[in-house]
Amino acid sequence: MKNILKLTLLAATALIIGCSDDNSDNPLNPSAESKLIGYVSTDGQIVKPANPNGFGARILSNTYNNGIGTISFSNAVSAIGDKAFWQCTTLQAITLPNRIRDIEDYAFGGCSNLSQITIPSSVTELGNGAFSYCDNLEAFYGDLATEDNRCLIVGTSLEAFAPANLTTYSVIDGVTEIGGGAFEGCENIIGISLPASVNEIDERAFAYCLSLTSMTIPAGVTEIDPSTFEGCSALNTIVLPSTIAEVDVMAFSGCTALQSIYCAATTPPRIAAGTFADIATAATIYVPTAAVAAYKAAPSWSAYADKIVGYDF
Repeated sequence: MKNILKLTLLAATALIIGCSDDNSDNPLNPSAESKLIGYVSTDGQIVKPANPNGFGARILSNTYNNGIGTISFSNAVSAIGDKAFWQCTTLQAITLPNRIRDIEDYAFGGCSNLSQITIPSSVTELGNGAFSYCDNLEAFYGDLATEDNRCLIVGTSLEAFAPANLTTYSVIDGVTEIGGGAFEGCENIIGISLPASVNEIDERAFAYCLSLTSMTIPAGVTEIDPSTFEGCSALNTIVLPSTIAEVDVMAFSGCTALQSIYCAATTPPRIAAGTFADIATAATIYVPTAAVAAYKAAPSWSAYADKIVGYDF
């Protein structure tokens, strides 16, 4: 499948080049190439961007001929904007202009048939959930891609993940941050292992990972951001390190199977009201034995006093 798509995109480039006798429109001319996006759809029809104003240039035409789609713009494309291709479920493959700088929030979110993509070297920023809910995404290519082609890393922050055909994944050592929505919507992932180098996890990082059963947060992480695990309906066990100081609103919203919560912090972290409102009825919250009374009396924790028990970490 990979080879077929690569050949198809190569054919797309050749086709576009062959469409013009005027060198100013030839994609081999860098200024012209940056005005075109080529793509392949699953149904042989045009793919309409969900946000046609998110490219920093006006769309002049969107055509589909001989199995290849071409979007032509008035000026060089500078970004793939917020939700530009949101839920474009027939998008299978796409070539991005070589001058774009940003791929913004949820730009390709919900592109459930997108299988692989090359990120131009000009890209310096990836938005939250840029490739969330892309169930069949199997590979990233380009300078930001990891050696296994499964992740995009900007600096030391993991910003996107290609989940196709995987049920477990180990993030490489050296990553310090899990970006917002990086794993969001990875429905078949059961387990994700984070290295000790991770010290920051952004909002919605693992939201709606519907098969995720457990997670151990590395020591050094101080905050669980809003909606980090929202909708993780199979999450059974969470282990929070002694460094945790805050758990934000809706961090565990919809985690109805959450049975075992281990929190090693000796001082009760600040938590939002209702943080554990959706957890299993028979859930147990394990805290340091010497801190049980403090947890039971702490704001918002007191609502779960009957679930709090001592544990020797």
